[in-house]
Formats: sequence, C-alpha cells, structure tokens
Amino acid sequence: PSASGPSHNGPPAVTMAVDPRKDAQDYIAEKRVDILFQELGTRLVFERPEDPNAFLLSVLEGLKKNRSDKVPSTFFTTEDVMTLFDMFDPTGRGEISAAQYDQALLSMGIESPTVALPGHATTKVDRATFARCVKEELAALSLT
Repeated sequence: PSASGPSHNGPPAVTMAVDPRKDAQDYIAEKRVDILFQELGTRLVFERPEDPNAFLLSVLEGLKKNRSDKVPSTFFTTEDVMTLFDMFDPTGRGEISAAQYDQALLSMGIESPTVALPGHATTKVDRATFARCVKEELAALSLT
C-alpha cells in the first residue's frame, strides 16, 4: 500500500449500479401497471362504490375473467365512443376534423395514439372511421 491508497493488481473492477427508479419504471411499463392503476382509479371515481375494496376486487376479478376469455376490457362502451363523436359533431355533418379526432382521443386518456387514420381521413374523419379507430386504440390499451 502507498500513501495514496492500497495497491491493486490491475484496473479497478467496474460495477454497474442499477438505478432503482429506472428499474421500477421499466417494471411498471413492462407489466402495464400504470395502465392497470389508471383503469382502477377511473372506475373507482366514476362508480364511487360504498365499499371501494370489494369494488376493486370485483373489477380485478372481471379483468382476470376477460383475460382468460380473451375479451378486451375497456372503461368506454361503444355507446360512449359514439356519444363522444356526436359531441365533436354537434351539427350532425357526420364527420369531424383530424384535429377534433386527436382531441377526442385525449379526452379518453389516449395521449399517444398507435392507430393511423386511413390516408383519406387525414383532414376529415367520418363516424365509422372514428368508431373503428377509437375501438382499436382502446383495445390496444386494454388490460386483457
């Protein structure tokens, strides 16, 4: 050993420290825990059950059943999707702008859409295209 410290027989070993925050974020993303918590929180606040624990257990059991039955589980129904379209099309023209479509997705909590609108729908989105694309977006976010 010298005055500057112990002597080494070669270069010091490099250990890669795992950032626990990054590790946790990776786990949450991989297992989709954030989506699960968002779904549970949304349903809880919407329903406001007398017994939140029993309600959450029931929701989780329903999600488990839907997963085994291969049925997508989403908070929004087809009726909700069509009502949303009507809200963005108050004059009943049967179409909305692509910007309105993007805003509709945001209002449903879809911040990063994965479904591309058909080429002809880049400026206007008709009711059928809206319903199909939104359902695909919701299915992609489904926990089951």
